[in-house]
Amino acid sequence: MSTKRWLSLREAATLLGVHPATLRQWADRGIIPAFRTPGGHRRFAREDVEAFLRQRLEGPSLVIPQHSQVWMHRALETARERLVEVRRDALWYRAFDEETRLRKRQEGRQLFALAMQYITKPEERPHILARARSLGYRYGEDSVRFQVPLADTLRAIFFFENALLDTLEASGDFENGQSPADLRVERGIQEFIREVLYAVVQGYEETLRRSLGPANVRPRV
Repeated sequence: MSTKRWLSLREAATLLGVHPATLRQWADRGIIPAFRTPGGHRRFAREDVEAFLRQRLEGPSLVIPQHSQVWMHRALETARERLVEVRRDALWYRAFDEETRLRKRQEGRQLFALAMQYITKPEERPHILARARSLGYRYGEDSVRFQVPLADTLRAIFFFENALLDTLEASGDFENGQSPADLRVERGIQEFIREVLYAVVQGYEETLRRSLGPANVRPRV
């Protein structure tokens, strides 16, 4: 047991993006492994929590409503066009090797799809955010691994957000001001990105702490 990293109920629930009561029910039903301390407190192996996240992330394919697919593709095209312009100077892009860049592109498409789902399926938001946080956490991990400063890491997330918001503005009618529906979509995107940012920072900080050993190697700041 000493070789594992144990999380409290609240820590594991935060990583999964669910309420502690939900995680407690999952543990009681055997959906996710848990260990009880002599005092009766639940503890979760971080490896089990991360495996559970990967399973959910790689689960059923994302289903995007037809009316949102065109908007999502426009946002992807906007991001691709801008990436051509910025990738020469953007450390958050240049620092990764080609294999990681390919994975990042795939994860970026997943984030776009999750953002659409977050807006169009409010009843599924806890599950959607859990998957989005997993991607954000992994981005933070990769940034530490490739020595990308946290500031540049966050610029990548804002790059993603701007592509979404600019696509929304370009596809709407803003001559007479935003409609209530437009405002709800914009706020939904901002809420979604905020949660991804929190996960990125958490992944970055926790990976950095684990990496600080005898060599004491820090990413550039």
